[in-house]
Amino acid sequence: MKIVITGNPGTGKHTSARLVAGRLKAEVVDINKLAIDNEAIAAKTAKGLEVDLKKLGRLLAGILKKKGKFVVVGHLAPYVLKTAGIDVVVVLRRSPARLEETLKERGYAREKINENVSAEILGISLYDSVKAFGKRKVAEFDTTGKEPEQTADDIVATVQKKKPKRAGTVDWLAVVSEEEVQRFFAY
Repeated sequence: MKIVITGNPGTGKHTSARLVAGRLKAEVVDINKLAIDNEAIAAKTAKGLEVDLKKLGRLLAGILKKKGKFVVVGHLAPYVLKTAGIDVVVVLRRSPARLEETLKERGYAREKINENVSAEILGISLYDSVKAFGKRKVAEFDTTGKEPEQTADDIVATVQKKKPKRAGTVDWLAVVSEEEVQRFFAY
């Protein structure tokens, strides 16, 4: 079984991945750590690290060829993984207001907060995941106000086909104000 957990920074990907992997007795493959540990960083910029997507894709393909259960986690998943062999792609979402709080707590610069919250409002991670893996493989989860254990329970139930996969059910555009849109999209 090969599960991917993706979404914007601050949505609970890594916490969920550890919990899901523990419940399914799977190995966690952290895309970010893999890139750093294997020198798949193309450049360091003022905005952060630029990853060599081709090199990282080859590294991941080599790992996922192995037999076993894997939970692959990272926001770059739609850009570095091939759909073959992937069973379920989990996209975690969080309300823009709560995501902004989380990113502030992590010390993100205002520009990076706006970039990530804007991407969340527009559903970029979901869109890119559906485009890369197909809608039948994608399951979307709103983590807003949920304990990580509850999110992990929902993911495991979906992976085990006890709950249906749902995608396209979270719509932040319907709940954000015009003022918030202008604030988050102001660069």
